[in-house]
Amino acid sequence: MDRGVKIALFVASLVSLALGLVWDQVLSQARVAVQKPQAGDLAPEELAARVGSPEIPRLELEQAIEEQQAAPQAAEPAPGPAVAAPQPAPAVAETEYEVQTGDSWWSIANRKFKDRGLSSTELEKANPGVTLRPGKKIRIPAGKKAAGK
Repeated sequence: MDRGVKIALFVASLVSLALGLVWDQVLSQARVAVQKPQAGDLAPEELAARVGSPEIPRLELEQAIEEQQAAPQAAEPAPGPAVAAPQPAPAVAETEYEVQTGDSWWSIANRKFKDRGLSSTELEKANPGVTLRPGKKIRIPAGKKAAGK
């Protein structure tokens, strides 16, 4: 036989062996997945629930449910420390601003009126067709933060 054919047969047999081993693992996992537990076997959930010191008293599930249903429902929660409700931010009204030398839409929105959470695009939309020139008055909207958004 040609040397190339021998190598091809060898590689094919190795691949076949590897696939057989993989398939065997798949089948054994499938058998375990569909196998029903025998009577008396503890499921993993039961094992995890019983971890801990045996001296700790444990309630069985039915007993815990019955006790919870028999307990009277509290009409009102127990009084606790008073927690102040968060106060809304004071509303900032729409204002006017006189443009200074060196101002841009971005600098006005992000430096001068940063507390309002405005973007330069929103500022431009509030002043359609306006070109920024020193001394020009522009509208500054209330902004997102002032509106509580």
